[in-house]
Amino acid sequence: MRPFVSLSCSLLSLIAFAGCATDDADGIEDGEADAFTSADGKTDGYDLTEAQALATMRAAGQLTEAELKSKARLSTRVARNIAKYRAGKDGRLGTADDQAFDSLAELDAISYVGPAALAALVDHAEAQPDFDAAALGRHDVSILVPLPARGDLPWKASMAGRGGAVLPRAVFDQIGRSVFRELAEDAEYDALRVIGVRFDPCFTTSLTSACQPQLRLIFQTLSATSGTNDGAIHALYNLSATDFAAVVARLRELVPQAPQNRAYAPLGISPALTAQGMSSAYAKAIGKLITDHAGPATLARMTFVTRTQSRQGQWELGGFHIQANAATGFPAPGPIAIGTETLQVIGNGGFGGGHRFTVSPELADPIGRTGLDELGIAQLSATAKQKLSTWAFAQTSPLRTVPDTTDCASCHIAGHVTNALESAMPSLVTNDRAPRVIAGAERVGDNLRSFGYFGAEPVISIRAANETAAVLRALAR
Repeated sequence: MRPFVSLSCSLLSLIAFAGCATDDADGIEDGEADAFTSADGKTDGYDLTEAQALATMRAAGQLTEAELKSKARLSTRVARNIAKYRAGKDGRLGTADDQAFDSLAELDAISYVGPAALAALVDHAEAQPDFDAAALGRHDVSILVPLPARGDLPWKASMAGRGGAVLPRAVFDQIGRSVFRELAEDAEYDALRVIGVRFDPCFTTSLTSACQPQLRLIFQTLSATSGTNDGAIHALYNLSATDFAAVVARLRELVPQAPQNRAYAPLGISPALTAQGMSSAYAKAIGKLITDHAGPATLARMTFVTRTQSRQGQWELGGFHIQANAATGFPAPGPIAIGTETLQVIGNGGFGGGHRFTVSPELADPIGRTGLDELGIAQLSATAKQKLSTWAFAQTSPLRTVPDTTDCASCHIAGHVTNALESAMPSLVTNDRAPRVIAGAERVGDNLRSFGYFGAEPVISIRAANETAAVLRALAR
């Protein structure tokens, strides 16, 4: 239950909420720097359900400045500040730099938005006829499987899916090299386990191409000593609009079986699977969704990250198109082109947790290359830092780049560049990112995961969190 009830300014002041001063006594606002999130900005200091938070962010992102005043009862100053944030740097709505609210932290960062303004927005959102108390949340559509303390995981690449094995061995064998250096090459396929499941109604091969609904599976192998082995397979399964609608309907039916997913919380390991276990009815239902829709009949693309050295980090990244779909931009079967190559190699000569990357073929954008050495980032001019920040921001935003408009390495190292930039120049820190769990591997240069595990630590990249937020906006009723 949310902690916000009657929202009149007089009552809020009685229960010691800061704020309620207004610039012209025309609506609700808080003090200029009042906050409803915790001081460190990483964990949220409020108690909303995922449905309430999503509806509130949607209201803040869709109401006009005038409607924020008349319908949500916000002050002129608050309404103007929210509208200004949404319009981006150019101050105009409907342009490329428009901002969507992917997290309540973004809303909290706006001047004069604090507990009172949030409460007004929540009240407005809940009062709408389309408010969906059982709306799908981030942990319903991006599922990170909890690692077992001991034993195995149930979802294997070889399990029977749609038209055959979920990930056919013949497809895996196209990689032609070891993916997991800890295992014998002929044992790798049998060791593959699904550790991540994602649902996406709108994968695109360009920023203007048609939406392709997808189910995505992330495979890693389990380590007896450190959770997982470094390396991963990502399999993308193209679904028809009808099949994806059926998937969404089944996910909605599962909402009552996963009450642990209902709280608004940063994207991390599945709360429901953690609480209920992989033998629960909920886990079996997700497994059935996988096997009903993933397999040779739908597999369209497979990408891989292999770990090829143990001391100095080195990885090979590549992939294959499996099935063409001209309507949504999927090309004929064959290796995925990375510039003029089909394999991209990343090396990390940095030690002590930092990064000093080498990339071949090199990053597509020369600006990105200025961020390859973490120590060098601090020495860049303010202008160069700003340009690099813009590049990194584009790599982490599904609204600005898609996998086919950039190269593999750029996506995988952008989070490291972002962290180094923001340490060197705190003014570059942006709240335009969805909430996610940030574990110790976040700043380890040898971590190139995007959604999965580095050893035993969960890794959710900025990009993965932002993509999940975009999925929730697309699925909102």
